[in-house]
Amino acid sequence: MTKCIIRFLVVSIFFLPAIISAQIKKIGVPFITNYNPKTYKAASENWDVLQDSKGMMFFANHFGIMQFDGVRWNIVTQPENKSMVRSLAIDKNDRIYVGAQCDFGYTFQLPNGQYKYTSLVKLLPVSSRNFGDVLHTVVRNNEVIFFSNEKIFIYKNNKIKVIESTSNFDEFFNVGTSIYVLDNRKGLLKLKDDVLIPVEKGQQFLGMKIRKAFATKDGLMLLTQKNGLFIYKNNLIKPFVTEADYLLKQYQITNAILFSDGYLGIGTRQSGLIVIDSTGHLIQHINKQMGLQNEYVTNLKTDKEGNLWVTLKEGISLIQISLPLSRILDTSSSETKIYCSQIYQNKLYIATDNGLFWMDWQAYKNGKRENTHFQHISGMSENVWNVGVFGESLLAFEKNGIYEIKGNSAQLLAKTDGAWQGINIPNHPDLLLVGGYNGMHLLKKMNDSWVYQHKIKGFQESSRIIVTDNESIWLAHGYKGIYKIKFNKTFDAVSDLQFYNQESGFPSSLFLNTFKINNQILFGTTKGIYKQDKTSKKMIPDAVFKKYLGLENHIRLLKADNQNNIWYVSGENTGKMTRQTNGNFTVEELPFRKLRYLYVPGFENIQTTTNGDVFFGTQDGLIHYNATKNKSYQAKYKAVISEVKCILPKDSLLFSSRYDVLPKNIKLDKNELTPVLSHSNNALHFSFASLCYDEADATKYEYWLEGFEEKWSDWSLQTEKEYTNLPENEYIFHVRAKNIYDVVSEEAIFKFEISPPWYRTSWAYILYLLLFGVLIYAIIKYQKNLGERDREQLILNQEKELLRNRAELNEQKLALEQQNMAIMRENLEATINLKNAKVASSTVNLIHLNEILLSIKELIGQIDKKNDANVNFSLLTKINRLIDHELQGDQHWNEFEEIFNQLHDNFMQRLKTSFPELTPRDMRLCAYLRMNFNTKEIAPLLGISVRGVEDTRYRIRKKLQLSSDANITEFILNF
Repeated sequence: MTKCIIRFLVVSIFFLPAIISAQIKKIGVPFITNYNPKTYKAASENWDVLQDSKGMMFFANHFGIMQFDGVRWNIVTQPENKSMVRSLAIDKNDRIYVGAQCDFGYTFQLPNGQYKYTSLVKLLPVSSRNFGDVLHTVVRNNEVIFFSNEKIFIYKNNKIKVIESTSNFDEFFNVGTSIYVLDNRKGLLKLKDDVLIPVEKGQQFLGMKIRKAFATKDGLMLLTQKNGLFIYKNNLIKPFVTEADYLLKQYQITNAILFSDGYLGIGTRQSGLIVIDSTGHLIQHINKQMGLQNEYVTNLKTDKEGNLWVTLKEGISLIQISLPLSRILDTSSSETKIYCSQIYQNKLYIATDNGLFWMDWQAYKNGKRENTHFQHISGMSENVWNVGVFGESLLAFEKNGIYEIKGNSAQLLAKTDGAWQGINIPNHPDLLLVGGYNGMHLLKKMNDSWVYQHKIKGFQESSRIIVTDNESIWLAHGYKGIYKIKFNKTFDAVSDLQFYNQESGFPSSLFLNTFKINNQILFGTTKGIYKQDKTSKKMIPDAVFKKYLGLENHIRLLKADNQNNIWYVSGENTGKMTRQTNGNFTVEELPFRKLRYLYVPGFENIQTTTNGDVFFGTQDGLIHYNATKNKSYQAKYKAVISEVKCILPKDSLLFSSRYDVLPKNIKLDKNELTPVLSHSNNALHFSFASLCYDEADATKYEYWLEGFEEKWSDWSLQTEKEYTNLPENEYIFHVRAKNIYDVVSEEAIFKFEISPPWYRTSWAYILYLLLFGVLIYAIIKYQKNLGERDREQLILNQEKELLRNRAELNEQKLALEQQNMAIMRENLEATINLKNAKVASSTVNLIHLNEILLSIKELIGQIDKKNDANVNFSLLTKINRLIDHELQGDQHWNEFEEIFNQLHDNFMQRLKTSFPELTPRDMRLCAYLRMNFNTKEIAPLLGISVRGVEDTRYRIRKKLQLSSDANITEFILNF
């Protein structure tokens, strides 16, 4: 029976799902991308990993099932008891089966993106529900097996069979189509027909702590936790000795994976990942010093692209084992810029910004890396620009001068103002031309040593890039142009100098370079490869390189190797042109896309060897390439829509795989989600990604909203898009990706519909139709009423016209009356003015007359009765009486009063009525004050003295009851 089992195991190697179609390079360390807990925002511990049919990655995390779409990390679901997830498996329908702590079940994605978890523990009898971690979950045929140390659960046809152990199980192995279980008391058992059957002599496996088993051509390979590897064949267990035994036994095996090239990847507890070949030779040891973020490996799986996913006790690492590129690292490597590399006497030298370093390349290449690392060449600690082999000597060109490398030290040959590189002068193998910071220098080989001669006169420009033909020296200055130089016979001065720039035919004078390919001098420009026309001496595009490299990119490097290949750096792309037997070239760029943006600008360097090794010096270290390592760059992949949400009136998710962000208990009858949104939700935000994990950050996207946009957008790194103010319509959002290899993904779509606003709905249009009918009726009714109103208005207008005519006649009559009144007013004013003039004249005359009479009366009073006997005193008395009578002036006063009252609105009567105690004399004084006469003018009119006038004014003030500060004249004028 045992022989049958072993034969079955050996045959099953051809059907093993554990054998992964992936390979790993032996030289260098693969590119590693580390994802730490801060990146994926979940627990540090991860225990398992799988990939669904679309390419989506899922991880068993302490917080639940974690999803990664190349851009975003999300916890998509959790077990019902919220425990950590320990194992995952997936069937052909993308149903994910989950093993957790004291729980197991399955989950699948709903049309809205959510993952619904269903626990299967409820199918168990209550007595079987007490168990620990479900460490392994396996889908095979039409059943699912969940393994814990206490029990094995077999789920089939919605029923669960429980297999219990009396002493606990130790481990579980899925080998081909067979299931093996290691029991702590019974040894190795085989699961057959849902029953555990002991393997012949299975107890010899007790205590071995086997962690993984694989079928190989030599038998069943067993990987133990602390004792290394063993082969089980013909009921015998033999140790399988490897070069990594000291690592495997010391650092404890946790998991393993078998690659298609026969290599075995072994995860350890304390030393990361170890890779050995089928004979036990150490191929790779990738630990924390080599770029792995944590030493504790919990699981190993590969994806469809051949990448190796490593789950760790703290974090997740992606190792790109399928790439032909790898990094030359060792335990002493530090961040440094590589300007040049060179293999000399089986040693690899690198010129860096921190000096010159070397390592035993043969030992490193053969996998002996534990004690192989870069060593510093003493005497050089600054920028070393170049290193090269000249004759039997290795020379380095540094900031401080020219050095010869001997052993682990550098010997200064010449201290200069800086040396860029050296080149042999054609037909003079004993002469070495060195380009410096300010001109060129000459060295000569004497007694097998290079001896500095002199600086060449007649040229003081920086000479970093130099090539030669049989006659001349060609020198490129990146900011000026190209120099063609000839020396005199003694090589101590320039005898001929020609200069070429944009005026000579180059597309620009900037960033020019010069190369020598197949004995032809070529020039790298910002617009392709140029050469010199032999006839016109003008610079023209080279037809051959124009065909393959075009005239659009900046050619930064061109270098031929000894295998009919021409290596180039064009723009940001690195490539290889391989000459075919018919003379044409094939161009290959895809394997080198990862080198984009890694070179030190202006110091791009590629070093090739006779055995196919190629080195690229970058600002991220030294990168190795070997064409024997093949990778499929045209693998298909999918773009995915990660999340869709409405922005307004507030964020509302429509589609998302994030756990617990959409309403629960959603009933979905359709197989696809096509939401119908109200018009108020017409602003949407889309998040998308691609399920290609190689340089995911460099993946570009284009999108198109069908129904709103006419064409696809431009390619960009943007992974989100917003649309606002979308009109009502049915829409389809399309998105597709393009990875660094220019492979376009299958597009992802999301259908949705924006409803019109309420005022543009069908019911609204029916209402509008009804309202329109009402409006037509209203218009007709209105027109009818308007006609009646027009007739009434016509009658009313006629009546108004008649009234208007009458009013006009009345207005004319009124105007005539007003004119008559104005004439009468003018006549009245004239009469009043005449009377005023008359009164004023009479008053003036009266004043004059009274003054004369007063003078006469005064003269009469001066006659002395005693002394003038001849005077007729009786006559004088009569005259005096007559004067007094005349001064009383009653007749004149009556005429004056009549006219005065007419002019002053019956002033006298109003004054007498208001103040009846006023005497006639008081009234006369008030009249004169009304006429604005002063005291001196009033005295003659009253026939009294000025003093008498003032006394009268005083009495009148009292009668008028005026205060002492009141002006009596102003009172009279305003009365």
